Amino acid sequence: MDRSLRLSALNTDFYELTMAAAYFRSGMHRRKAAFELFVRKLPENRSYLVAAGLEQALDFLESFRFEAGEIGYLKGLSQFRHISPDFFDYLGKLGFSGDVHAIPEGTPVFAGEPLLRVEAPIVEAQLAETSLLSLLNFQTLIAAKAARVVGAALGKEVVEFGFRRAHGPQAAMLAARAA
Repeated sequence: MDRSLRLSALNTDFYELTMAAAYFRSGMHRRKAAFELFVRKLPENRSYLVAAGLEQALDFLESFRFEAGEIGYLKGLSQFRHISPDFFDYLGKLGFSGDVHAIPEGTPVFAGEPLLRVEAPIVEAQLAETSLLSLLNFQTLIAAKAARVVGAALGKEVVEFGFRRAHGPQAAMLAARAA
C-alpha cells in the first residue's frame, strides 16, 4: 500500500469515536464483537454485485492506528473533555488485532450475502466500520457497474473514463482499479 494514502483510524464517524469512549469507560473495550458488511436489497434491475476493495480494506486494518497528533486533536474536542486520559493512552497503543473473513475480489455477490465479516475487540470493530464500509461499498459499486457495462458491450472494447469525475485522485485510482 502507498503509505502516503494511509487511512488513519481517525477516518471514521464521530459516532464511532464516542461509542469507543463509552465502551472504554464502561470497561467493555476488551469484549469481542462481530459485524458483517452486506447489501440488504438490490434494485429490481440489478441482480448481483461484484466484490471489490478487499485489498484496501486489509491494508487499512494492517495500518490501523492513531497518530499522536490525531489523539491530541481528539483530546481538544469539547465532547471529550470529561474522558479519562486512560482512554487516549489506550488509543495510542491501539492496532487492529481481530480476524477478517471475506469473499475474494471479483466474486459475484447477492443481496444479504456478506462481503466481509470482522471479529475483533468491540472498540477496534467500532472504529474500523466506517472506513471498511466506504472502501468496500465504493469499489464494489464500481466493479458491479463495470461488469454490467462489459456484458452490455457484447464483446466490444470498453474504456474507463471515471478519473475526471471522481472525488479526488485516490477515489479515481480505486475506481479505475475496481473497474
